[in-house]
Amino acid sequence: PGAAAGAGAAGYGGGQFAAAGTWQVCNAAGTCFVVRPGEDHIIGRNDLPVPKNTISRSQCQIQVSADGTAKVMSCGKPETGYASGGRPWEFLRCYESRQLQNGDLISLDKNDLESAMFTCYVS
Repeated sequence: PGAAAGAGAAGYGGGQFAAAGTWQVCNAAGTCFVVRPGEDHIIGRNDLPVPKNTISRSQCQIQVSADGTAKVMSCGKPETGYASGGRPWEFLRCYESRQLQNGDLISLDKNDLESAMFTCYVS
C-alpha cells in the first residue's frame, strides 16, 4: 500500500482515463482500500485516522464497473470533495457522481480537505 501510494502520486494530474483494472483508494496515512471490477466500497468517517462527527459514516461510494472504469458517488449529507487533473475542487451532493481517473483526489471534509483526503490509483 505505501509503495503504491508513493508510485501513484507522481501520476496525479495526468488526466488519463483509467484502463480496466483494480483500484486503490489511499489516505495520507497510507491505508488503502482495494476495489476490484464489479465491486464497490463505502468510505466514511471511520476510515480516517481521526474520525470526525461532521462526516457521514457512509460519505461516498467507489464503484468499479466490470470493465474496470470507476466512479465516486457522494452519499453523505455533507458534500464530498472531488478534484481531477489539477483542476479546482468541486463538491458533490448526495447521489452526484464523477468518473475517476488515475490520481484523482476525494475529500470527505469540504471544510478541511487535506485532513480527510484520499487518492485514487488504478493498476
